[in-house]
Amino acid sequence: MDKLIKARTTELRKERNRFAALAFVWGDLLLELDGDFRIVFASGASDGILGRRPQDLAGKLFTGLLAKQFRPLVTEMLHVARRRGRMDNIQVRFAQRNELLSPPVSMSGYFLPDLGDHFFVALRVAINALPPEVVGSIQRDNSTGLLDEESLSKVVTERLVAQRETGTEHKFTLMTLNAFDPLCKRMEQIERNELMASVGAFLRAHSVAGDTAGRLGAEQFGMLHRPDVPIGDLEKRIEECVRDADPKGIGVEVSSTVTDFTTDVIPPGDLARGVLYSIRRFCDHQEHGFTFSRLMGQTGNLVNSTFSAMQDFGKRVDRLKFDVVYQPIVRLPNGEIHHFEALVRFHDDDGKLIPTQELIAFAEQVNMIHRLDLAMLRRSLKWIKSQLETGITVRVAVNISGHSLSNPDFCRSAVALFERNHETLQQLMIEITETSEIRDIDNAARWIARFREFGIEICLDDFGTGASNFRYLSAMDVDYVKVDGESIRQSMKTIKGQAFMRSLVELCHDIDVEVVGEMIETDQMRDLITKAGFDFAQGYLFGKPEADISLYWRDRAERRS
Repeated sequence: MDKLIKARTTELRKERNRFAALAFVWGDLLLELDGDFRIVFASGASDGILGRRPQDLAGKLFTGLLAKQFRPLVTEMLHVARRRGRMDNIQVRFAQRNELLSPPVSMSGYFLPDLGDHFFVALRVAINALPPEVVGSIQRDNSTGLLDEESLSKVVTERLVAQRETGTEHKFTLMTLNAFDPLCKRMEQIERNELMASVGAFLRAHSVAGDTAGRLGAEQFGMLHRPDVPIGDLEKRIEECVRDADPKGIGVEVSSTVTDFTTDVIPPGDLARGVLYSIRRFCDHQEHGFTFSRLMGQTGNLVNSTFSAMQDFGKRVDRLKFDVVYQPIVRLPNGEIHHFEALVRFHDDDGKLIPTQELIAFAEQVNMIHRLDLAMLRRSLKWIKSQLETGITVRVAVNISGHSLSNPDFCRSAVALFERNHETLQQLMIEITETSEIRDIDNAARWIARFREFGIEICLDDFGTGASNFRYLSAMDVDYVKVDGESIRQSMKTIKGQAFMRSLVELCHDIDVEVVGEMIETDQMRDLITKAGFDFAQGYLFGKPEADISLYWRDRAERRS
């Protein structure tokens, strides 16, 4: 009998040891619990998961270390394991010091009644866990297997949200393989594919969760990683790999730029927009011309700097803390002012004018352009009302981004604004700009029709020779089109181009749409568009943008005298 007991005990110990060995292959931390769920043995990476050293865990109640919301689940699973002998893989989180939570942790184990009714539990950090909607939307670069730009921004956002709860820190490295694109083009396809796969593997292996790296351009790659990743060593290994694959043995020079990608308390929606914008600007290697708070110099925290600028921009917009100037649009051929275009102006902390195109690009890329557009509508209606009260009747055109027309909240807010300002709407016009392509043209057309019900005339801005312009003109009911100045200049250089421009004007007139020529700066350009049949013109020849439109009345009076 003693031999049987001894043999059984030896067999159980071997099974326990076998589980321990396999557990360390699978997991990061192994725990042995007694029948009361108290820890009697711990080995592995307990600091990162439980926030305590292994030697400090003895006697601790295991369920007491869990985050509160997971305690009932794990307690029940342990009771089930007592009956069934094993515990299936479940995901839990632990409470750490400073009110932080551990990363998501996968938990498995089994119960051995012959070894003192003890539980054996293996824990593994489940850092690869992503929400199903993110996983389902991920797109990859076919050559390297790395995430594309937008997918990388989504995954980085998820990692940064998790980072807040775990207290971990990450950095983002932009790696440029100089002359990599021409090297790949001169390689055979099989060798090129192998090289691409190798570069992708290097970056993924050093990134957070082994899959937070992306290809951002022909020669640019980015990855989110722990601060202790040896970037210099990684550069050398990639250089060696590329040199060995290069038929000429030359290879490439790898250069890297590292920035912080930690975050303060940023709402997830804003964080997602800020991360994508930050990655794009980081790749540009450019200082911003508009830095409300010295936005995104290549030092400091990139995402937090972006979000700081987003907050500042949002406050200025919502409080109407920006300037507006007005440029005249005149009727041809007599040059009488028909209406003014309202143009927004922002200044940085030093009082320097921010280039409008950079400002618009920023607002569109962080999905805040609709707030600016709505603010401009509010500001313009308020201004029109003040002019009417002084006896001045003036029409004003406000720019609305195609991006805003895709935002139902903006469109509903605009309608509500119009309903409160019926007395000023006859003086309001809207110019639809194409800085951002309108994806759902039918939906945009429905909102434009709704705006026109208030008596607001619509102008399609930036109209040139692109196919999308004609799709918009066909689908949307508009009153004017404004032909891009560069298109006019190019067309007027040749007889064929001038004929095309006349045909364009005739087409618009056939569908009761009037035509505006912009960026008209010389008498010759004015004469050419007049002969082509343009109805209106805008440009420095007729007046620069001014904050005070009375300057135009005084200028006209002076010329008459």
